[in-house]
Amino acid sequence: MSFPRQRVAEWMDDPALSPERHRHALLGLHRLNQISGVSGAMMRQLMRFAAATPHRPLKVLDIAAGSGDLPIAWLSMARRRGIQLSVTALDISDVALQTASKWAAEAGVELGTICRDCLQDGLPDGFDIVTCSLFMHHLDPPDVSRLVQEMWRASERAVVICDLERSRMNLALIAASARLVTRSDVVHFDASASVRGAYTRAEFATLVQQSLGLNVAIRRSLPCRWMAVIDQQSKAEIVPRTESELTGDLL
Repeated sequence: MSFPRQRVAEWMDDPALSPERHRHALLGLHRLNQISGVSGAMMRQLMRFAAATPHRPLKVLDIAAGSGDLPIAWLSMARRRGIQLSVTALDISDVALQTASKWAAEAGVELGTICRDCLQDGLPDGFDIVTCSLFMHHLDPPDVSRLVQEMWRASERAVVICDLERSRMNLALIAASARLVTRSDVVHFDASASVRGAYTRAEFATLVQQSLGLNVAIRRSLPCRWMAVIDQQSKAEIVPRTESELTGDLL
């Protein structure tokens, strides 16, 4: 059972958050990602596209990448499987990208980084796939629409998005999991705030349809998440919606 969406400012987004607490929170979020299995679920989608380009690396841009733990996991899995994969992590935070570079070096993989505000500055071109995990719940519908459109524009083949699904059960599970895997008070607060601000599968499907004119299947990705794969080969006319239209449709 779901409940009305309530977006709350998350502590990790606070520019005044100290680097030490930020890094501690990134480690806690990494542990949550590990137990969720999200890296493997998204990697299966990347492998599907990589199979169609066996003679060159599949180029992936991961936006709002945080510590880069998912891209690093993908690169490690690709290396073990002999898959050619090139990944660039984009984030607004220098602290997050410094952590990403450090963890990538420790894992022995090559991860590109770009420090940029994906909402204000747009996305770079030249990538086959644009991915995003655990960021859409930070955004209100007009920004979701603009970002989905920009991801679609910047990708040459597909967009892959994964996020939490808002429900009472998921709220309880995520809150409990956060307290089990980390002592970070930032993660403890943000975990619950993330679920409260998350979109249901039906809500996100509506936003994609409004933004791109596509009826995309939003599939459940256990535990507690959904995944959307928007194939770049689909043909659709992008018709921007006004902020009042997008907000009104979800009220």
